[in-house]
Amino acid sequence: SMTTTALKKPIGVYVLALLFLLAPAGNIFISFAGSGLENWYNPSVLAAFLQSIPLLDWIWLGLLFVTGILLFRPHKLSWSVAIMTLLLILSINAYRLYQVDTNSIDPVFLKVFSLLAIICTLSVLIIAFYFRFPYLDRRSNWLSNLQRVDIKTAVLCGTTAATTESISSTGCLIAFESANHFKKNDKVNLKFSEISSTEIQGVVVESMDRVARFEFHDLSAEVKQDLNKWLKSRV
Repeated sequence: SMTTTALKKPIGVYVLALLFLLAPAGNIFISFAGSGLENWYNPSVLAAFLQSIPLLDWIWLGLLFVTGILLFRPHKLSWSVAIMTLLLILSINAYRLYQVDTNSIDPVFLKVFSLLAIICTLSVLIIAFYFRFPYLDRRSNWLSNLQRVDIKTAVLCGTTAATTESISSTGCLIAFESANHFKKNDKVNLKFSEISSTEIQGVVVESMDRVARFEFHDLSAEVKQDLNKWLKSRV
């Protein structure tokens, strides 16, 4: 039997993503509304305001929007890039603060920078909290998302008969009838009678009482083809 293993939704990260998507426009309009001009929303006045925004402001506001887009894709690479963009945003604003004469620092800008530093720090901490299973698939690599599926099929771990709980093109979770005697980093030959006559080398990446998680190593092109073909036939 087989079902797709659903990862938990990182609600906190999605909320952050939405806020980052809205933040650039919100920041601009709040600044315009606080300018003191009653007709700031007039198209001609608004156009003049937009033209007066410094390039560095456009850059960090654009990075905020990009961060929001990246966070909507639960993946190691996209979230890592999002963290780097947040740190870059903070660096840009720190540079702007450093460039201003200490005697002429706008108190409002100083407050905005302090708030931005707090927001960036909290955002990185929230992303770091969700940067783990069951929100991210630990078997996904940095360039792609791998679908983990629950498939029960016989497997021979060395000389021990067992059954898979889930499997993907890079590894599997195996359940044993009796106590699991494999330890982390053990190298074990795995043989899946339904998939291939060739043994697959697996390395234990997690070991528990009656289950162990294996990562496949040094798969030949033929075994990869057999494994992917078998997985697709059961979707």
